[in-house]
Parts: sequence; structure tokens; C-alpha cells
Amino acid sequence: MKNITQKGLWALLLVLTLLVFVLVNVLAGLVRTRYDTALDLTEEKLYALSGETQQILSTLGEETNVFVFASESEYPVMLREMMRRYAKLTDKLHVSYVDPIENPVLMSHYQQMGHALNAYDILVEGANRIRVVPYQSLIIYKDSQVSGIDLEQQLSGALLYTNSIYAARAVFTLGHNERPSAALKKLFSDNNFVVETKAVLRDEMLVPEVIIVAAPTVDFSPEHIETLKECVEGGSSIMVFLEPGEGAMPHLDTFLAEYGLKTERDVLFEEKAFAAGLPQYIIPMYSSHLINAYFVDNPVFVVSPSSSALQIKSDLLHTVDELLTTTPDAYSKSSRSFISATREEGDKTGRFTVAALSDGKIFLMGSRMVYSDDLMGATSYANRMFLTRVLNALWQQGATVSIPAKTLSAAPLPLQGDQAETIGVLLAVVLPLMVLALGAYVNIRRRKNL
Repeated sequence: MKNITQKGLWALLLVLTLLVFVLVNVLAGLVRTRYDTALDLTEEKLYALSGETQQILSTLGEETNVFVFASESEYPVMLREMMRRYAKLTDKLHVSYVDPIENPVLMSHYQQMGHALNAYDILVEGANRIRVVPYQSLIIYKDSQVSGIDLEQQLSGALLYTNSIYAARAVFTLGHNERPSAALKKLFSDNNFVVETKAVLRDEMLVPEVIIVAAPTVDFSPEHIETLKECVEGGSSIMVFLEPGEGAMPHLDTFLAEYGLKTERDVLFEEKAFAAGLPQYIIPMYSSHLINAYFVDNPVFVVSPSSSALQIKSDLLHTVDELLTTTPDAYSKSSRSFISATREEGDKTGRFTVAALSDGKIFLMGSRMVYSDDLMGATSYANRMFLTRVLNALWQQGATVSIPAKTLSAAPLPLQGDQAETIGVLLAVVLPLMVLALGAYVNIRRRKNL
């Protein structure tokens, strides 16, 4: 009888445990549904939304529809979870999944309106306009493998763009063998600019908000320089990128000199602050300018390959601020056809200016590779974030978005040259010597004990 009672007690305890387990799970589900307490325990906070996104959603005043043209069950779970969190933060945002196979009418409707749509694309319809976010722009690949997700930058930028009353224009100059990258143009479209490439910068009385001169090799004509001046006087800001070693461009150089800016067109090298094992892949230092305030608490570096030194000069009419500089150990060579990357007799040495801003309107940087597709897409470097903050300073009336992509694979450490050498010495010399010393110590102790 006693054994039967014990068995019954254990059975009762087992049933009560199962009931408690079920109740806890039911209550957790109800609380999660009501209060959205889903925790993001991933190392990279893959599902967490940034403060910028939360600010955008908190100020969303109009009903906005987000259509995902795919079956919800087939859409990547990470993207699905992030969009669920978007919708939880505001009742103004409505996310709908529309399978184009089962329901082709809606996709066809927007295609007839002139929007290029494919399966898995996202369409954002705000109060003032529509933007399509292609599925391929959400996924970052490296060596044919998925390495990151860029949904938040794309979707938050689209929410700003579709609900903004006015869309600013960014015009890339044409006709001087300019060499913009796809990533540089995408930087502007991601930040809600209408991107154009044209030789004539003005449309009647309208001037673009930002003009981009992307590493030309042919000088501007006097007429084009006059147009640039008229645009600046009319409210335009200008971003100029010049590559080292190009021939003289007297008209463009004179225009920049009026604002206290000049490029030497030499090539800069660093003895310690460089990346990828190449001294010409310099890692510039941030100045104390407000543009760089973000990097005080977020120590991530810009990498600027093949950079030229700038000469800057403020006067009574123009104020020029340094944005990026080299270390005092930097040196420069007068030609891109250098034989050795090491410091040689005759090389200029010292601290050089790499990027500068004149009057808060004219930005100059002596590098084209700084906006290359690979560096702009690298989450371990700050190239895209830095240029976004420059853009925000040039066009303060607008709202720009700079949200790093979610990294799915381990990002390479952004080590400077001297840091890499130190780690190499530690791993290749110091650590083996410590192991040998420890082995010798243990061997001596064993012999003494025999």
C-alpha cells in the first residue's frame, strides 16, 4: 500500500509539473503577443532595430503600406522577424505578404504604374510616393556566400523617402571622364535623394541640393565652372573626389582654391596606420569636427587607399575645417609610379590633411578608392558611415540614414599595420617561447622529484 501511495504521489507531481510547464509557455506566448518581449540573444543583435529606425517609426504620421511579394512562409525568417518588429513599433505601418503566384493582381497593378517588381521584392507606399526595394539589395554576398543583411538601411530609408514632402536631388557631373562607383550612387539613393547624372547641372531656375564630382580626369570648361559657382550661390553643396597623379586641371583647381582647398595629387603612405598590409591603404585619423562625433564612441576606421594630401587655408571669406588627417609618421611620394612603398630620401613627411570641408558646403577628398564598392560595403570599415555624415552636414534640411548592415559571418578585424605586426610577433615568437619555457620548467621539476 505504501509503494502504491508513493507511485501515485510521483505521478501527481509529474502531472503538476507538466501543467506548470504548459501554463508557463501559454502565458509567455500571451505576453510576447501583447508586449513583444522577444529577446534578441544573437551575438550581433541581428533582429534588434536601431535608434534611428525607432525614431523614424515614432514620427510616422501617415498610413504606410509595406507589401512583400512572396509567400510569408517562404520568405527568409530573419527578414520576416525584422519586419514584424517594425510593425510592432507603430500602428501606422502595415506589412502584408502577397504571393505573386496566387495573387498576381497587386503586383501587376504596380507594374502598370511603372514600378519594376519581381518576386521577393518589397514595395513601400507612403503618403507622398512609392519606392521599390529589390530583394537583391537586402542580401550582402561575399565569395558567393551570404555574409550580411541590409534590410534596416533599405526599409528605414524607404519609409523616410515615401513620406517626405520634398525629394532632394543629387547630380553627378558628366563629361569629364568621371568615375563614380555603384556604391557611391547607392549612398545617395539610400538617403532619399533623386540621383541624376548629367552634364547640365541646372534645370531652369532649379539647382540640385548636392553636386558630386567623382574623380574626373578631364578639366571642367570655364562655362561649367561658372555653372558650379551659380549652383553654390543658389544653395547647392558640392562633394569633390580627386585621384592622385592625374594631370593638372587648372579650371577646377582655381574653383577649389577660391574656397581654400587644394590637392597635391601625390600619394600618401603610412608607416603604421594602414590596412591590408599596404602602406598606401592609409587609415586616416578623425579630427574633432562635429561630423566625426559618432566615431568617438564607435571606434571604427575609414580606409582610404591611394590618397592625396590637401592644402587648406581659411581666410576672412571662407572657413576650412579638417575632417581626416594622417599620423605625423606619414610620408608622400610625388608620383603614382613609385618603385618602393617604403620611406625614401626626398619624400615629404609629416601630418597631412586627407579630407576637408569649406564653409560647410564644399567637401574635398583626395581619393577615389575611398568610395569603392568593396570598401563601402565592408561593415568592418567606416567608409559609408563617414560619407553619410558628410552628406548629412552638406544637406542639413534633409534626413539621412546610416544603419550598418547585419553581419552574418565574422567580420575581419580592422587592424592597423603596427597592430598586425605586434600580434604576429606574439603568435609566432612570444607564445612559442612561453610554451618552451613552460615545458622546460615542468621537465626540471620532474627531474628534481625523481
